[in-house]
Amino acid sequence: MKKTNIKIGPATKEQAAEIASLIMTAMNHDCCKNFAGEHRSLDDFHRMMTELVGMEHSQYSYRNTTVATTGRSQLAGICVGYDGKDLRRLREAFLEAARSHLGRSLEGMDDETRAGEYYVDSLAVKPEYRGQGIARRLLRTVIEAHGDHQPIGLLVDQGNADAQRLYQRVGFRHVDDTRWGGHAMWHLQYPVKCAWARADELSEKYHDEQWGVPVHDERTHYMFLLMESMSCGLSWQMMLKRQEIFRHCFAGFDADTVARFTDTDVDRILQTEGMIRSRRKVEGMIANARAFVRVAAEFGSFDKYIWSFTQGQSIIYPSHADQWVTRNELSDRVARDLKQRGFCYVGSTIIYSHLQAIGIINDHHPGCFRYAELARGCTVAEE
Repeated sequence: MKKTNIKIGPATKEQAAEIASLIMTAMNHDCCKNFAGEHRSLDDFHRMMTELVGMEHSQYSYRNTTVATTGRSQLAGICVGYDGKDLRRLREAFLEAARSHLGRSLEGMDDETRAGEYYVDSLAVKPEYRGQGIARRLLRTVIEAHGDHQPIGLLVDQGNADAQRLYQRVGFRHVDDTRWGGHAMWHLQYPVKCAWARADELSEKYHDEQWGVPVHDERTHYMFLLMESMSCGLSWQMMLKRQEIFRHCFAGFDADTVARFTDTDVDRILQTEGMIRSRRKVEGMIANARAFVRVAAEFGSFDKYIWSFTQGQSIIYPSHADQWVTRNELSDRVARDLKQRGFCYVGSTIIYSHLQAIGIINDHHPGCFRYAELARGCTVAEE
């Protein structure tokens, strides 16, 4: 399938009829027929939905809609969403339209959402444009626009496992089960998280599963130290993309084995496809392995050494919540000691990042879902 050039942006009132059709696709036609009632057709329901999309203040308003359009300005997909606390106010337009267009009272409908989440009401892509990642791009746009202060929520029919998998690949998590419109539904949410974590899928997975989790395993310590040191002058995303290459090149991050590497191993590593081809850095990682082994022998383990700087405590600095910090007194002190012990590529900025990675510093934003999960047992310190 030839990939279409797609642009994501706000909807316009002129797109109301097409948006209404896609909202009906998201609802599914059985649900639309149920709303329309015995004496009205789907065409009647579509006319009503078109009017609602064209309004300024309805849950289906074009003002609440993000659209995907082709280079020829053809509508390819839509995402409709709004703050959950506004549901009942916005729904009044739908209830009034049902009375006037369909001759029906739909009072007493179940609430799809509630205060405390931004709700994705409808997400749909035209059949001819599916399979190009448009739904994911629409969701990402909504998350970027509204996900800083509250989770993004949605409901998925429990009979639609494909949709659930799509949302989970984007980062949504199952919160609870509910019912709406007579159907069993999964309630999913994309939680609030540190803004940098939404840059790409690798960063997000790293943030959600590894960043800031206290490390006490020797191989994991050496892995993070190697990746942080290798990242000097490069991006962390590049390190994440090459993590398995590093694992292959450096003996599964076994510092004892790497410490015995020779020039032959250096040549082998540099010839590995996808490897960063810097002889100085590769030799530096081997030197660091030797220093790592010496420290482990002196202290009983590298783990005991690195955690001794905070007496085994993870630290939260409240002052970091409102500013991005790249070094501090603790990282200065650790970096200085590491250099004295023969480590290289361990400046204070690299080591600050390392201390964040291994959980000695919990720098998740207080609004991030991981902050609270990792905060238990942390020591609060002022700077």
